Amino acid sequence: MNEILWGDVIFQLVFLIVFIVIAALIVLAIRTHSKRSKQMDRSVTNIITTIVILLALLFVLEFIGVNISYLVPKLIEWATKFILPWVLLYWFIRLIKSLEKR
Repeated sequence: MNEILWGDVIFQLVFLIVFIVIAALIVLAIRTHSKRSKQMDRSVTNIITTIVILLALLFVLEFIGVNISYLVPKLIEWATKFILPWVLLYWFIRLIKSLEKR
């Protein structure tokens, strides 16, 4: 029952490598296009790149069997507990410093 099916493991690794390469090529194509085109702003390029990376990550996590409906709320909860207070503290300190300069 605890036997490892190496064929499945190799298939999943190859699939993940191919998927990462495809996502990287899409990101590189977007970046190259944005450098050539004057109409596409850098922030638009960053937003599109972030969306592609997040979609790729969600697809890969679903493929390897991670329950997204459990993981995403836990990540949001963790970020609001540990990361968000530090970000708010950083901006609060910058606000205080800018007010002291005036």
